Amino acid sequence: MKTKNLFLGMAVLLLLGVAPVSCNKEKEGVRTVSVTLSGGVTAPNAAGDAAYDFFRTGYAGYFSSLGDHGAVQMTGNTPGTLGGSIRVNPYAARLWCFSIGALGETPTANVPAVLTRSAAASEADLDKMVYCSEPISLDGDGPFAGTLKPLTGAIVLEIMDTGGKWAGKPFSTVTVTADKGKALAGDVVLCLEEARVGELKNESASLTFNCSSLNVGTAEAPATLGAVVLPCAFTGTIAVEAEQFSATLSVDQPLYLQAGYVKHIQVDLAMAEVTSKIVKHFPYRLGILGDSISTFGGIIPSSHRAYYPTTNAVCADVDAWTKTYWGHLINDYWHCELDVNSSWSGSCVAAGDPTVVRTPFVERLDLFKNPDTIILFGGTNDCQPARQIALGEFDYTSAPEALNKYARFRESYIWVIRTLQAKFPEAQIICILGNHIDGEYGNSVQEIATHFGLPLIDFRGDTQVTVYSELHPNAAGHAHMAERIYNETLHLFQ
Repeated sequence: MKTKNLFLGMAVLLLLGVAPVSCNKEKEGVRTVSVTLSGGVTAPNAAGDAAYDFFRTGYAGYFSSLGDHGAVQMTGNTPGTLGGSIRVNPYAARLWCFSIGALGETPTANVPAVLTRSAAASEADLDKMVYCSEPISLDGDGPFAGTLKPLTGAIVLEIMDTGGKWAGKPFSTVTVTADKGKALAGDVVLCLEEARVGELKNESASLTFNCSSLNVGTAEAPATLGAVVLPCAFTGTIAVEAEQFSATLSVDQPLYLQAGYVKHIQVDLAMAEVTSKIVKHFPYRLGILGDSISTFGGIIPSSHRAYYPTTNAVCADVDAWTKTYWGHLINDYWHCELDVNSSWSGSCVAAGDPTVVRTPFVERLDLFKNPDTIILFGGTNDCQPARQIALGEFDYTSAPEALNKYARFRESYIWVIRTLQAKFPEAQIICILGNHIDGEYGNSVQEIATHFGLPLIDFRGDTQVTVYSELHPNAAGHAHMAERIYNETLHLFQ
């Protein structure tokens, strides 16, 4: 606390109309009392929230029952305690001690007080929190002891996007709004003469952070904001506003904001309702990452194996790249350019057959140039009985280099998405599930796409059996696929 707070008590008394103690009081007798203050909160609560270590060596405010007032230097005696000597009228019966860091020119403490060191909230500007003791009886010879009890709690918001779409993007404001009119903020009135906490004025059910130089973070390094708040069982919404997006996260299960504790709240945009403010348009440059269904010789890189065109009588009518599903999208629907088609016949998302050169998806991402839309169509070969790539785990938090991208399907699929989003953060990724991706492989693609908030075109159970034959669609099948992809992604581009 700053030295200028020594004069706070005098300012408060003058505002209250109470005459300061006379300079001749020393002649009438002055009593020096030794006071030790201990903390009312010293350990995490049942929910595991960190307790504030609000003890600071510095100045504490005091007020006695006979009007003695001011600030006194308090020093740490033992862990969790502060001590100091206070001079009062010998006839004073009670003493009230309080933190003066949050007080201004009036005996009112504004809540919330924004924490400036939000990344280390349990050590940040805690003198701005309001702590008061129960009145200490001065009966007897002393020494005297009291307990500082916190009146406020704190929140730390961890702003992130585990989906990766908005990570690294700046945001301007964050608004926390409690439902049912619960007060998060207001002015706590300290009735100094009566040694008690008075009414709450100017209460508000919301508080807003105006942010600068902050970007949406990741799970490993979230952007953090903190504020002192009034205790309550918080349910409501947390809204993040940015130039490129707006996001709202609903908090339906109560979060208990307790006095003296800091509650960390994760605001994951992957779990929020996000509205993009970016002007939408049909794709300009389309990238494709797939297996045999997405190939065509002469269009894919010459080193890649192609399935189409084929001598298979069922699919022989796919005799031009414009008759593939992606050819229809480029020529008939989106009227865009092909960036790179990095597809390879027989390849898996993870590891392919070790006896055949079929480079997996995880090794073919560097071929793209500058796509603004990427189709990810894989998994059919991973789930085939002859391959049965291990499923693995839904690992969204490990660093990409820690994922087993070669041996396990789920981790490979997640790695592909995270890598594409990192390389092409503005690109729209569209996931496609083929009609022959069975069981947990198909369910896994659906789960992963949902986690990242990506559109998924699911061809499982497609009843147009005349369109599909074996694993590869004929010309009519490709046309059908293109129409469904176009119709089910139209909302992305309008």
